[in-house]
Amino acid sequence: MSEAALRRGKRLPEHGEPGAGMAELGRDLVVRRVNGAFADLFGTTPDDVIGTPFRGWFRPADRDTLRREPAGLVPGERFDERLVGLGPRPFLADVTGRAIDDDGEVRLVLLVRPVPSGEAPVRLAALDARILEGLAAGEPAVRIALRLYLSRQAVDYRIGAMLRKLGAPSRAALVSRAYAAGVLQPELWPPRVASHALED
Repeated sequence: MSEAALRRGKRLPEHGEPGAGMAELGRDLVVRRVNGAFADLFGTTPDDVIGTPFRGWFRPADRDTLRREPAGLVPGERFDERLVGLGPRPFLADVTGRAIDDDGEVRLVLLVRPVPSGEAPVRLAALDARILEGLAAGEPAVRIALRLYLSRQAVDYRIGAMLRKLGAPSRAALVSRAYAAGVLQPELWPPRVASHALED
């Protein structure tokens, strides 16, 4: 039997929740089985997902979380995170996982639910874009202020305005939502704001 045929036999059923992707991982966090919705979220096919590291389908900043947390689960424990998936366009998703004991072998089953956006495209002033890039790179506000020749209060004020604009409860959530909205480009490091997200 061909490898492609074997992979076709490794499809998970569609979840009752429309658009929710499911993936089954081994302890090594490599994808063993997926449903069609999971592949659709990432703009690919189930055959292309099976056999790949699960964390590779999410932005680099989320990969440490995905390497550390699911691998430490024991059967019955649960994993819940909000992460940015790297589909044709980055998207924010709630990822829930559970460890299952399958005849002595631990498997991880994960559900990926895209967070509805329905928001107008986000546009940032050039100065706000530079502040956001610094936050996404992990720079503290004091260092951002020094680099941009601003006061710490001015940086905090502008961050507060971006928190409100993107409806984010924290600075970490602001970065996640900026990736999900396509404001930050997931393939670049250090982080860069996409040109389409800059005000004219």
